[in-house]
Amino acid sequence: MNVKKLINTKTQDGRMFLALGVVTVILLVCCVAPIGIYNKHIIIQTMFYAYMATAWNLMCGYTGRLSLGHSAYIAVAAYTSLILYRSFDLTPWLGMLAGGVLAMALMLLIAFPCFRFGLKGPYFTLASIAVMEITRYLLTSMRELTGGSLGMSLPYVKDDLLMFQFDDKEPYLLIILIFWLAAILLLWKMERTRYYLEAIREDDDAAAALGISVNKNLIKAALLSAFLVALGGTFYVQYYRYVDPTTICGSTMALNLALITIIGGSGTILGPTIGAILVIPISELLRTNLGDKLSGLNLFVYGILLIVMIIYMPKGVISIPGVLKHKLAARSAKEARGEGNG
Repeated sequence: MNVKKLINTKTQDGRMFLALGVVTVILLVCCVAPIGIYNKHIIIQTMFYAYMATAWNLMCGYTGRLSLGHSAYIAVAAYTSLILYRSFDLTPWLGMLAGGVLAMALMLLIAFPCFRFGLKGPYFTLASIAVMEITRYLLTSMRELTGGSLGMSLPYVKDDLLMFQFDDKEPYLLIILIFWLAAILLLWKMERTRYYLEAIREDDDAAAALGISVNKNLIKAALLSAFLVALGGTFYVQYYRYVDPTTICGSTMALNLALITIIGGSGTILGPTIGAILVIPISELLRTNLGDKLSGLNLFVYGILLIVMIIYMPKGVISIPGVLKHKLAARSAKEARGEGNG
């Protein structure tokens, strides 16, 4: 049994690395291919959400603690790096790390008491939303520092790697590709922690009885998730060169991460990436081409996809090969039994 499990694990790892290689090659080709600025923008958006959903999935998909307030940690990092850049000319690469540390500190404020006292289910979700709303209110009210509801713009600098600003799309595509690969590989290396988190998701008490430190692993996953999405927050503000509380710290960003992960397959390494590849291009194209005639059509598509996934594929798109394989095996077994009876 152990040998069979080891073979299956190696097969899955091989398929994952093959998928990573294929996606990487395609993106590198897109960097040099004349596919147009707008198409490259859609690819960057897709990879951005693939990375962010992967970071969200680390905590929420594997632990089963649904957070709809992750945009608070994204916003904290985005504003931190931008304020440090505007006020002290600090390179956003360092501001990104400072924002990540602050995001982890904010996450610790909610994670420690929630996990310590066993808060989960809708109660934890409501707590995460409360943190997001408080953060958004503070960012809006601190006008002198954050620009209030008007937001803040990024001072323009011509192509400068140190200042994380580029006139072309290709450098941003390469950077978000590196972010995404790093997040995927980090999640893959955390094999033991993933198994611990899955055990905690299924049954806290049983996991504790097996010697798994429930609170320690939950807090570890929460802090790492907050740090990773915080890095994405800095990428967001450097790419769009503008940030405001409603956009960066609103429910839309948090819901996008949850929906993409659920549609692709929560609690899996590549599920969020599959969800982003499926949802973001369709949503963006619908919004651009039909947004003036049918406002909110992209949100309607989100809803339809989510309903279909919950009814027919609760484990996400990534489960389709396994479902088909199971059905084919069941059909073969049935036919074999029929032949035997005949």
